[in-house]
Amino acid sequence: MKVLVTGGAGFIGSNLVKALVDRGDEVTVLDDFSVGRMEYLENINPNRLEVISGSVCDLELMRKLISNTNTVFHLAVQCLVACNEKPILAQEVNVGGTFNVCLAAHETHAKVVYISSSEIYGTCRISPMAENHPIEPQSIYGLSKLMSEQYVRSFHKYHNLPAVIIRPFNAYGPNHRNDQYAAVITSFINRLEKGEPLIIEGTGEQSRDFTYVSDTVDGILILSTLENAETINVGNGYATTIKELATTLFKIYGMEEKYIYKPERINNVFKLESDIKLANSYGYKPKVSLEEGLRKYIAWKENQT
Repeated sequence: MKVLVTGGAGFIGSNLVKALVDRGDEVTVLDDFSVGRMEYLENINPNRLEVISGSVCDLELMRKLISNTNTVFHLAVQCLVACNEKPILAQEVNVGGTFNVCLAAHETHAKVVYISSSEIYGTCRISPMAENHPIEPQSIYGLSKLMSEQYVRSFHKYHNLPAVIIRPFNAYGPNHRNDQYAAVITSFINRLEKGEPLIIEGTGEQSRDFTYVSDTVDGILILSTLENAETINVGNGYATTIKELATTLFKIYGMEEKYIYKPERINNVFKLESDIKLANSYGYKPKVSLEEGLRKYIAWKENQT
């Protein structure tokens, strides 16, 4: 099958591209390389991979690329922190880019697999969080993902666009970004590698549904066969507090627990915990526990140096 992966040189995207190529697909990657890295794609069979530098904001480019594919896995996005810093860019890339993908896919009769985010829910009110949980995004990023979901649903409803919407929860693992926008797991590991205390923002009782990226990718592949614009969570199915995460990492490194406490970020989501029964009904089942995933990720990072 011929597929296009937007944002395919990023974290989840590059892991997805490898899985697609490994199963025999012919994959085109579109990435503007503002965050993605070519090195994430180096160990993938080049005979089944084409990489194009470009943006989802370029509608004519999207039309050209999608006309040669059966399915678009749409992951190109500005991240949560970057959206707060550059809200206009968030609108152009996250929302406008999704409109371009949907329009081009509609015109060329391709399927859209839209990778949304658990951030659209806001803080957990009903635990665990099923797909009908109240929608109250607490960030520009979460709002942009919600607006993009609505474009996908609208194109499906009014133009019969085959599509599925997947909401991953807190993926981590190989190729996770390692810069100023790094998520908590990578930030913690970076400090532990230097022997530094971990920085806890707030009480540490905030919690996330940490999901190893191979499980996230498995969920995307399993659910990508759907086409009725159904919305489905992909996570581990349980919440881990930031303090519990820190304790597990200290245990792995064999270090004494030491912390620096700072004020919690404004508008930070307090709790995320996925209800994955719907995904389970389609055959999805996470395989990697948190400690196992952390050990795998740490081993991968050590091999990069």
